This record gives sequence, C-alpha cells and structure tokens, in this order.
Amino acid sequence: MVRRRDTIPEHFNSAEEAGKFWDTHSAADYRDEMEEKEIEFDIRKRTFLVPVDGRIYLLAKKQAEAKHSTVEKIINTLLDRELIRTE
Repeated sequence: MVRRRDTIPEHFNSAEEAGKFWDTHSAADYRDEMEEKEIEFDIRKRTFLVPVDGRIYLLAKKQAEAKHSTVEKIINTLLDRELIRTE
C-alpha cells in the first residue's frame, strides 16, 4: 500500500509552524523534493550570556521602550561606553 504524504508548504509563516510540520513528518519521505544548498556562516561574532540584576534589566527595558530600541542594544551601548571610558 502506498502511503499518501502531505505537500510541503511553499513557505512557513514562522519557525513554530515549520517545527509543527516537521514534528509530524519525516524528511526521509520528502528527499525527492529537496535540493542541496550551499550556505556560509560568519562565526566571528559571538554572543555571551551574562546574568544581569533584575533591577538593571527593568531599567534597560524601560529605556529601550522609550528609545524604540532593544534591551540588548541599550545594555551593549552602556557597557561599551563605560568600558572604553575606563581603559
């Protein structure tokens, strides 16, 4: 008996949607529809996870919202300014 398979969507609207599809489907069943792609990664930029006091985070979040920015950008800018000043 030949098993009928669902069509792979042309585009997924989110990573979560793609995850739900592939959680219930096997890539092995779709090998004939897949093509090899060559990709490159630039791994020079690294991200380090550093614990931040909750009060500092909330202050940065408030400032980020006021400046239509992100908490990450606000904290990185402040640290960069402070660390360059103390060199």
